[in-house]
Amino acid sequence: MHKRLLLQKAIACALFLTMLTTAAAETTVISQEVETPIAQDERMQWWREARFGMFVHWGLSSILGGEWQGKDYGKEVGGASAEWIMLKAQIPKEEYAKLSGQFNPVQFDAKQWVSLAKAAGMRYLVITAKHHDGFCMFESEHTDYDIMDATPLKRDVIKELAEECRRQGIRFGVYYSQRQDWYHSGRSRRAVAPPAYTRMVRGHLQELLTNYGDISVVWFDTGGGNMELSDSYGEIVRKLQPRSIICSRLYSRSVPTEKRKYADFESLPDRTIAGGRVQQDTETCMTMRHNWGYDRDDDNWKSAKDIIERLVLSASRGANFLLNVGPTPEGSFCPEEIERLKAIGQWMKINGESIYGTTASPFDFDFPWGSITQKRNTLYLHVMQWSPEGITFQGLASRPSKAYLLADPERAMLTVEQNADKHITTVTVPGEAPDTNDSVIVLDFDAPVEIDETAEGEYRWVKPTGLKRE
Repeated sequence: MHKRLLLQKAIACALFLTMLTTAAAETTVISQEVETPIAQDERMQWWREARFGMFVHWGLSSILGGEWQGKDYGKEVGGASAEWIMLKAQIPKEEYAKLSGQFNPVQFDAKQWVSLAKAAGMRYLVITAKHHDGFCMFESEHTDYDIMDATPLKRDVIKELAEECRRQGIRFGVYYSQRQDWYHSGRSRRAVAPPAYTRMVRGHLQELLTNYGDISVVWFDTGGGNMELSDSYGEIVRKLQPRSIICSRLYSRSVPTEKRKYADFESLPDRTIAGGRVQQDTETCMTMRHNWGYDRDDDNWKSAKDIIERLVLSASRGANFLLNVGPTPEGSFCPEEIERLKAIGQWMKINGESIYGTTASPFDFDFPWGSITQKRNTLYLHVMQWSPEGITFQGLASRPSKAYLLADPERAMLTVEQNADKHITTVTVPGEAPDTNDSVIVLDFDAPVEIDETAEGEYRWVKPTGLKRE
């Protein structure tokens, strides 16, 4: 066993050295056989089951809270987002780097963070290991601009979170800005990255993928059109951690899906709910307010109901939901974030069955009252707008054997009436909704669900910027 471990380490080191010696052609890719669909399915299985995760945007920008020299650059006033302040305020990198001396989040508690995520019903966590400002929240031998060398904290928060996630059974992932780095490679997103910079990126990936145990997700961001370079980064992930899942943002959105060799799932544009059923593994990342990173003046909080509805609509269209928090510079979650996470957790404790492991609605539309998720021979009707007269919908061609409210511990049977000719189904419900956020009605079937393929409808619930029903 000892010899085998030594051999594995030697192979990993040899691979890394090979990559570094390709300086003359920074985009060289080592050949790899085409992966089978079965291998990808095995890698994606846990992610498809999880459906719900936590995104964490945290770093030096948190200290500024969206403001520089008395001016607000946050998204709530029309700016990019609080974590983009170095670029948008044109802060010289030498000046911005001084923030590292102030970064001392003594309130950071990995156990508390992960416990809050788990209590909210989240199954995975992704944190910004390096955002666009170039600061590394992990220990690195490839730069001194990291949390161990440049801050008074001198704690590797990535390591602490990785270990705590393993203890609590939460999958751990890292966000890494591979192309845009205002500190190390300049403010412009160059078509051809400087060789020294690409070597550093490869070094960082080597560290993140070998020093922190299993990394379940590598969440790249703002990828470019240099396919060979993107592929070379993806290949490092595949070689060092074959079971890691790679975000489509490794590549530019202009790159056709079929050419994104190492992308495991499609990341939708920020804060966007899929407009309909998705045909591939997809994830939407969503903020609780306008900004991703901490912003002291952003009070535009989505309610717990707003967030639950976005989670439900994502699942009903076949997408995962990655909900963001932006911790304070002291290392704690905002009270509003904690309040919402707990409320979501209460809903998930009762209704998580209707989210975990589900697939998109069998109908290519939703309904005035809400939407549907499916798990094998079961449909979950997510009623976001309650109607005491009954929940009616079109298109169901088979009859359920059971109907009950998921929140009802007794699972008392609900009456189901169907118009066989027009395939109209009505479920009789109590006068008041069991949950004002989203009440779930379960329809169980003794055989695969059949639908009327000629049934028509529209996607009434949309959410690019705010939750509304058309």
